[in-house]
Amino acid sequence: MKHLAILALVMAPAACAPASGPEVAPAAEIETMKTPYGFDVQLTLTPRAAEKLAQTDEAVNVAAMYYGLPVSDTAPGIDEHGMEIGLGRDDVEVAPQSALVVAPGAGFDPTYLASVKGEPEVLVNVYSARKTHENNLLSCGIYQGPISMAQKKPVDIRCDLIDGLNEDGDVVVETGTPGQ
Repeated sequence: MKHLAILALVMAPAACAPASGPEVAPAAEIETMKTPYGFDVQLTLTPRAAEKLAQTDEAVNVAAMYYGLPVSDTAPGIDEHGMEIGLGRDDVEVAPQSALVVAPGAGFDPTYLASVKGEPEVLVNVYSARKTHENNLLSCGIYQGPISMAQKKPVDIRCDLIDGLNEDGDVVVETGTPGQ
């Protein structure tokens, strides 16, 4: 309900503004407003990674997978391996450039939060969006830890191209005897 009120406040001036007046933030920006589980990711691509992805019209996916450790072996919501409680995920697709990316927390599902021991955690994984290449082209760091820690300062994720890619984005495997 709070988000609808904010949306109404943002959209009301746009309805009254003349056609030549200032533009209101695009809907995509409104949708990325953070929930109590949202946080920022400082995504840094090497120049060669950004260039390769841009040349091939490929995007970058920032995935935030929310989870928690179970309070018991029989806790409601526990996964099939008995290891964790899944709490949802956010997938944010962005242009292939270094940027501050909002992981809004909109995909966080608190249904099984009572089954979580301690505080909920997040795994942030970044990879190419596979729009023009069937394989991931990026080698990126990850973040895994409490959501509260991720909220203290932007999570730093750095990406480069996977070593050994050919022009088509396929991994090249060297064969033969060394020295030949």
